[in-house]
Amino acid sequence: MSAPDLVRLDILADEEQYDTVTGLLVRIVSYGWEEDSLPTGETRFRVHCDNAIVRENLLSALRAWLPGLEVEESAVPRQDWTVAWREFFTPVRAGRFLVLPPWLVASTPAEGRQPIVIEPKSAFGTGHHNTTVLCLEAITGLLDSGRLAAGQRFFDVGTGSGILGIACCLNGLSGLGSDIDPVAVDNALENVVINKVADAFRILPGSAEAGEGEAFDLVIANILAGPLRELAPALMARMKPGGCLVLSGLLDVQADAVEAAYAALGPARRVQSGDWVALVWG
Repeated sequence: MSAPDLVRLDILADEEQYDTVTGLLVRIVSYGWEEDSLPTGETRFRVHCDNAIVRENLLSALRAWLPGLEVEESAVPRQDWTVAWREFFTPVRAGRFLVLPPWLVASTPAEGRQPIVIEPKSAFGTGHHNTTVLCLEAITGLLDSGRLAAGQRFFDVGTGSGILGIACCLNGLSGLGSDIDPVAVDNALENVVINKVADAFRILPGSAEAGEGEAFDLVIANILAGPLRELAPALMARMKPGGCLVLSGLLDVQADAVEAAYAALGPARRVQSGDWVALVWG
């Protein structure tokens, strides 16, 4: 007898609705979800539900807090998600880094790049999204120019899988990573151990407040445009004077507004891939 289908919920939220949807998901869906930033500036949240109670609780909360929010419901075949991930995950080359899963380490030549081994879980940062690639390329540029060096400290806000902080640690930096999603925190902790940088990379729940009490040589935030604007004072406060800042997770049409929130740092350098942009100070 085949297993019953999963229910998939596709939730379309604009920037004003983003924080509310995220908060409800954090409170109700403990196992993670997918987020996709669309060219329209909206975010599509994708949640797979195998529990009717979770589904009903989430739908009820969304209707109560955001009446009229667009939610599409569909059935998808249940499958072995580990196998599905393996079919999807291919190595990613970005700057001086090679991102790959554990099962491809032995068969993939490094080609002079530094391997970052990521155990894929849900959608917390496998290196495939343009914004992650842009951040890895920005980190590469800062290392190549000497703006970042071994012994310095970094703070990775919204660390996800921990990929960006791991990249820093592999080049002799140490620091903190924070994330509001407890499932992402668990995934980052796993990847930190896999890459043997646990002594250099501390993972904490939370956001920019997790770095209070310290100033960092590099602050990284690969999240979304709205949160980047809101967090501007906190992120700038976490920087050492003359430190570096890398922001991504934003579309080119959003870049001016985000950069304006950080005007105190002067103009940013922009790194772009398709419609996606990273802003770099340093």
